[in-house]
Amino acid sequence: MNKNPKISVITSVYNGEEYLEQTILSVLDQSYNNIEYIVVDGNSTDRSPEIIKKYGERLKFWVSEPDTGIYNAWNKALKHVSGEWIVFIGADDYWKNPDVITTMIPYLKDAENKKIKYVYGKIEHITLQGKLVEVSGKPWVEQKSRFTYIMNIGHSGSFHHASLFEMHGQFNDSFKITGDYEFLLREFKNPDNDALFVNETTLSMREGGVSASLDNRYKVVKESKKARKLNGITSFSKELAIWEIRILFITVLSSIFGQSFAAKTADLYRKILGKEKRWSN
Repeated sequence: MNKNPKISVITSVYNGEEYLEQTILSVLDQSYNNIEYIVVDGNSTDRSPEIIKKYGERLKFWVSEPDTGIYNAWNKALKHVSGEWIVFIGADDYWKNPDVITTMIPYLKDAENKKIKYVYGKIEHITLQGKLVEVSGKPWVEQKSRFTYIMNIGHSGSFHHASLFEMHGQFNDSFKITGDYEFLLREFKNPDNDALFVNETTLSMREGGVSASLDNRYKVVKESKKARKLNGITSFSKELAIWEIRILFITVLSSIFGQSFAAKTADLYRKILGKEKRWSN
């Protein structure tokens, strides 16, 4: 393996002017010097194209044109990558510090020696206001047995060996939210394939409010079922079933008593689980 492997970073964005510049700078300011950065904008109507153009000379490639969603944008970007490892970062996510990729390089070398094609760390989940909600990320040995039942490892900021896309093709852009899960199922439905977990918090990820999230989370359940079916996985997923029931319950509460009450109820459940509030102030 190259002692300084090239890392390709991809960001897709649509009307993400508020946080996009922080995302871009968190990539461009990395201390590791063998990085190429590709940004695909979905023909935004805000200042996103202007922000991207500001850093255009430091990008490997960028474009602003209509697309059909995040996975369609990622597939466009994949046509321009030349790195050995590929990372996808959301337009409101950012690396925790300038040395993240430098820190990850020894683990990527270890993964390649072990023929492991996916490396992930811990993700810091924050509110739009920057308040810490929780840190997610557990060792693969703890997650592997349930991965085909539910997406239980972080994707944003994780490292995909380029050979994954040679073996499994591109993302299925009929998905709107869980195309990353469907793609990874192509690799990990085979129990002989492993991922490598790095016990480092590498990325901060912003999360939205309860109303948008309830709708999106229900779509996650539906698309996760679709992803499993496309990969020939027919076993019953109790995780998805419980998740769906919980979402429907909160949705009903929201329609009857309002979003504020539903948000407090959702956070009460989180409190019972020993987690920080996410939806209510």
